Amino acid sequence: MKKQKKKIIYFFYYVAAVILAIFAIGPLVWMVDTSFKTNSEVLSYPPSWGTINAMPSRNLTADIVKTRAGQSSNPSALSLEALLGSLSTAQTTTLASPDTIAIHVLGASGYRGTGTMPRRGTLIISLINNEGGLASYPTKFSTSDFNKVVNQISSVSPLSDDVKKSVSNLSQYTSDPQEYILSFYDAFLYGPNPIFSRINFISTLLNVNGMNSFQDQLVTFKKGIGPLTTIELKEISKILENALNFTTDSNAKTEISKYLNDIKLYLDFDQFYEAQKQTKFDQPIELAFIPKSNQLKIIKAPSIVKSAYTSGDQIYITFKNTSFVWFLNDSVSVKANYNFWEVLANFFDNYVSAWNSAPFGIYYFNSIFVAVATTVLNIIFDVMMAFAFSKLTFPGRDKIFIAIIATMMIPYQVLLVADYLIIHSFGWINSYYALIIPWSATAFVIFLMRQSFNSIPNDLYDAAKIDGASSWRFLWTIAVPLSMPVIITGALLTFLGSWNSFLWVLIMTDTANMRTLPVGLQNFIINSGAIFNQLMAAATFTMIPVVIAFLFFQKYFVSGFFRSGIK
Repeated sequence: MKKQKKKIIYFFYYVAAVILAIFAIGPLVWMVDTSFKTNSEVLSYPPSWGTINAMPSRNLTADIVKTRAGQSSNPSALSLEALLGSLSTAQTTTLASPDTIAIHVLGASGYRGTGTMPRRGTLIISLINNEGGLASYPTKFSTSDFNKVVNQISSVSPLSDDVKKSVSNLSQYTSDPQEYILSFYDAFLYGPNPIFSRINFISTLLNVNGMNSFQDQLVTFKKGIGPLTTIELKEISKILENALNFTTDSNAKTEISKYLNDIKLYLDFDQFYEAQKQTKFDQPIELAFIPKSNQLKIIKAPSIVKSAYTSGDQIYITFKNTSFVWFLNDSVSVKANYNFWEVLANFFDNYVSAWNSAPFGIYYFNSIFVAVATTVLNIIFDVMMAFAFSKLTFPGRDKIFIAIIATMMIPYQVLLVADYLIIHSFGWINSYYALIIPWSATAFVIFLMRQSFNSIPNDLYDAAKIDGASSWRFLWTIAVPLSMPVIITGALLTFLGSWNSFLWVLIMTDTANMRTLPVGLQNFIINSGAIFNQLMAAATFTMIPVVIAFLFFQKYFVSGFFRSGIK
């Protein structure tokens, strides 16, 4: 019975230990995991473990940019600097060249956001039509069919005021079919205030006289993303036809006819537009990144593809004598594939970016130099002071020791202003003197070592004195070797405190060449928020030296506390 009870108690001890370990190690593991994630993964909710950077392939969420900025230059002829300056990742901007399509990469599937545009590997891009197959494009264009549909649009009446105005504006492009098509879809679907905006158009119909009986049927079309689709417009036109037959009010019939004609006008033009696409893509477009270049290498592609390049979070594909307007109503699928070395590069990409984003080489040198110098001076001075308080006799010894220990009760932030004024009066601001000398002795380490020296029998000290050894020789040849675990413990505590010091270094330095790693981490905190993945990467390689030091000296660290009498 006693054994069973003992096992139960041990079981609860074990469970408690595991829970405490999870709470202690969990944040550290999460920090390391975050350091490998893309920015969009960090900002995604709910949070998850792992990262797509470890995957050999990923599907990217992307959209075809539907409209074109009014630029006259061909960006394919621009320098990289000029190209980057002339482009925007906004949804309403793409290249001025009519033969170039822009694809805006929004992020990996499930992680919408910036910072997920791949910079290496191969891209497989598929333009997809409404039926889910590869998109089509015209190999020949029927000017007669175009003129016919334009005349047909011009003769439709009655129309709503917005559509009437748009048709009037389109008349200036009758001599340029591609510009006419672009402006048409811009007015009806993709512009800043499209006619077939889902919410606005349905809200307008709900307020039309004679549509009261059909509100339940119409309101369902408000649900969804983007403008109304062709299928939805066909369904709405049937509802309007039913309303037209149902109402007897002549004014209501006229209003309903306007919106019904708006839809029919669009559907007629859309039918002409789709009928011009006679040739289907025979394969996806496969592109490879070229190091240190915005150009993309074409691995496999239909004969229509001429070139490809990237800028920001957009991919640009230029076709041979084919305008991007023929792909306005299509969607796009983008997949990125990586080999082993590219996966490895993706996995550690945040570490490389973090290291290059600030002078971390200088920060590392400063941290190591300051921590090592502080530790060495601390141990030398603290050993001597602790020995004096333990074995030597002089007036006021105990009172001085109590005064030193009392300083541990005062937060150093309270004395920060006074310390700054002292350092400033010495002219040590922004120098190694300010970072090292004020911390060359520590009250806690003095106390720790004094406790260890107290454990050395006084008889041993007296015997050494009788044999002719001085106090100095006894300290370094007998006391220090016997107290080595405690001294290593004090050294580790001092090194750790110096390595992690933030506020003191921030106040006492004002240039990057004198700052240490903890202060360098603030480079990843900007006005719009923190760059968490790079911040966690920098924090990870900042703590590596401390972890390594503890792993090597942990047995001395543990035994040192016991040897010093601390339980």
